Amino acid sequence: MSDGIWLFLGLLCLMGMLAAIVAMVVSLARQGDERRRMIVAKAGLNTLCVVVAYLFFCVVEGVVVSVRSGAPAEDLDPFVTLVVIAMIYAAQLFYFKRKYGD
Repeated sequence: MSDGIWLFLGLLCLMGMLAAIVAMVVSLARQGDERRRMIVAKAGLNTLCVVVAYLFFCVVEGVVVSVRSGAPAEDLDPFVTLVVIAMIYAAQLFYFKRKYGD
């Protein structure tokens, strides 16, 4: 494939990630009734649990790699971490919206 196609796919992927982040922020800022607040709370709680587990495994992986190779552990990329959190939250939000009908 040519470089132009890869650049287009990369930009398309970046725009999708940014859209997921914006959707997450908008859904958190919007006010609603009790059912809507429950959906946002459940999605947020599940996302928090998944992110804590993700970060725990990243830290454990960093420690294991550091002990095995003797090199310092790599840092987490903040943008990638934010995108992962946004994607998990969006998936949870869509799941609970479908389940509880908001």
